[in-house]
Amino acid sequence: MKKPARPPTEATTGTLKIGDQWNAITIIAHSQTHPLKAICELAENAIDAGASSVQIVRRRSQGKLYLEVADDGRGVAADDSGAPDFERIATHLCDSMKRHLGAAQRQGVHGEFGIGLLSFWSLGEELRMTSGGGAAPLRELHLVRGKRQYEIRPSRGRIAIRGTRVLVGPLLETTKSLVTGEKIARYLSAELRDRIRNTGVVIDVVDAVARREIRVVPREFDGERLEIPRRYPTPLGDVGVEIYLRGDDAAGPGGIAICKDGTRVLADIGELLPFQQAPWTDRRLEGLLDFEALALAPGTRSGIVPDAALDALVAAAPAIAADITAAVASRAQAEAERASRHLLKQVHKAFASALSDLPAEDYLFFDIPKSEPALQDRAGTGAAGAPRSRTPAGDESPSAGSSPLFMAEPGPLAAVRITPRQPRRPPGGSCLFTATPVDADGTPITSGVAITWQIVSGSAAIAADGAACRVASSDIGMVVIEATARQGEGLASGRAELKFVINADAAGAGGRGLPGYRLEAEHGQPWRSRYDGAANEIVINSAHRDFLASRAAAAKHRRYIGKLYAKEVVLTNFPHESPAEVMERLIEVTLRTEDAL
Repeated sequence: MKKPARPPTEATTGTLKIGDQWNAITIIAHSQTHPLKAICELAENAIDAGASSVQIVRRRSQGKLYLEVADDGRGVAADDSGAPDFERIATHLCDSMKRHLGAAQRQGVHGEFGIGLLSFWSLGEELRMTSGGGAAPLRELHLVRGKRQYEIRPSRGRIAIRGTRVLVGPLLETTKSLVTGEKIARYLSAELRDRIRNTGVVIDVVDAVARREIRVVPREFDGERLEIPRRYPTPLGDVGVEIYLRGDDAAGPGGIAICKDGTRVLADIGELLPFQQAPWTDRRLEGLLDFEALALAPGTRSGIVPDAALDALVAAAPAIAADITAAVASRAQAEAERASRHLLKQVHKAFASALSDLPAEDYLFFDIPKSEPALQDRAGTGAAGAPRSRTPAGDESPSAGSSPLFMAEPGPLAAVRITPRQPRRPPGGSCLFTATPVDADGTPITSGVAITWQIVSGSAAIAADGAACRVASSDIGMVVIEATARQGEGLASGRAELKFVINADAAGAGGRGLPGYRLEAEHGQPWRSRYDGAANEIVINSAHRDFLASRAAAAKHRRYIGKLYAKEVVLTNFPHESPAEVMERLIEVTLRTEDAL
């Protein structure tokens, strides 16, 4: 008899109910579509039961494939008779016994929904679960895919290791190719990465079909770990953070995963709308955020319930993102500096070789200081043919760098040292030189020597006064001077180079040779490079389209920097030449550097 209809204006209340329980069970069973995730569920059940060892076996029987998961945990909780309480498992779906554990007992236990066994529907046709409690005989729970009946019966034989054994099979046709020993081990190494580490459980995958045995090793992330805090506080607990910056040659898609107490929930945080932005979408990053307070989607166990825990994670995200961005920027800067130093060495080497082939009097500004020539005939006789002086014991006299107890008298004249060796002065300036005659051991000769000065090459005025002379010029160019010393019949001479160059007094311009370089980003500006004389650096516009295009390949980038160097070398050394002459000089320099770059 139908209930009388209520007036539409009258409010009613009631309690939600399942209209068709079997249909609800079917929906739940079909919600898990990932067969490897189903195997992970079985492995996690074993870990929840305190197992220290889990063995997953893939084998063939009578031409059909089966999967077995055995552990040495506590097994299924016993009923009043002491036997495994399979009946409660079969009749209390969505009401896991783990939900009724105390806070201390729930520590480290993940299961809570009571639907894990139903995931076997994505694996195979039947499930047989065997367990025994203490002295009680083994019992077996038998479930069939697509059927609502269950069967509990005594089990013959024994379990190889104490605990629980789950046998699923025959495997579905669509599952066979996915459930291989290698794929299972690889999936569990990522899915249970931190759970394996935290519990110390040993998981072995035995693929009897492929004749392989694989130990599941927690997956190691690629790249270098970012130096950021490992935990970020929230009102619901700390968020564990482990992020790595991968190299350009790293394999795999990368991505930051979401975990709950060591078990991966989402492989990519970018699946969550609040995280679909940098740095979370940066494929160079790999790692995880682990937040125990998260609530999982019951069916797939690979989704997150949008609740207060997710809100807490989203609220903590900006602070984590800021630290990640800063750490990545710091690494990028350090890497760029290392690359720049290496590149600068290559460029300097190429230009040192090139400029040594070019006329020194033409390329005055970016010169490479030359080492002082060795004293003449240092190992044998002096310049005048006199033998090296010796001590009474027959040893050679001490060198100039040593400190003998009694200073020996200087020997015959051997060489002339001129200081400074390679000075620079602006046009119109002057330089004071000093000549020091020395013997073969470098001991100065302070008397009995006459010194004369002359200009060997270049245009300059010279004013000599014994061992000193001053050289001045109003022209740009190089002047070579020579000092000749005479001691009796002995003669010796030495030379020095004086360069008159523009900006010789600028900071960093004197005697530092080839410049360094630094990057400055000026978007939309046409200039590619310029020379900063005060810092002795070539400034390169890192925002120029040519600079950005050159970075596609290391060799191309190196040649681009080399061309900018060549341009600045030519412009600085020939500031008053015609455009045609400057282009000729540019070809002259690039021809001698391109092979080395």
